[in-house]
Amino acid sequence: MAHIVRLTTRQQRSEQEEAAQAAEQLSLLSEELLKHLPGEARIAISRATYALQKAARPDTTEGLWPGGFTMLSRNQTIAIWDAIRALPSNDRPHQVRHVFDLVLVNLRQDTGEVLLTRDQLAEKVGCTSNHISRIMGTLEKMGVIRRERRKIEGMQGRGMAVYFINPHVAWNGSLDVRKAQAAETRPPMRLEILHGGAS
Repeated sequence: MAHIVRLTTRQQRSEQEEAAQAAEQLSLLSEELLKHLPGEARIAISRATYALQKAARPDTTEGLWPGGFTMLSRNQTIAIWDAIRALPSNDRPHQVRHVFDLVLVNLRQDTGEVLLTRDQLAEKVGCTSNHISRIMGTLEKMGVIRRERRKIEGMQGRGMAVYFINPHVAWNGSLDVRKAQAAETRPPMRLEILHGGAS
């Protein structure tokens, strides 16, 4: 049986080799040196190393794990599913679970940012954008996600809401960055029934 081989140009091979060499140089930094650097510097080095390794091996996200993968905390995920099921029916627990699942499979590497916008989530779930805001508010109260406001040039107000997964729940990317982010983030609170959680 014939095997399909992806052709690589000389320039692409050269760029991959350069990325591999740069990643190797960064990996030579000693633990002793790294532990004296500020946390932001360690995260930046880890992200750069991860990006270079990915550039050196661009096909590794395909094949065995098509599209990459997300690492989950089994205990936290089960607790979240149980808490979602326990939501009052007027909070539409099925849609909350659908949004949670979409969040898990649409995370930016090394930041945990949710890549789908409110409108994209609404289209996939089949509800209004306002209801997605209420659902995300429920997940935020649970401690599953956190929200930041990102200023957009020319846009008035507080800015666009950007969501991030709690690194204690799930992660996509470098484990070093995940550890650093988790150290600065509280685990989800003891999940209880959130009466009126989507209000």
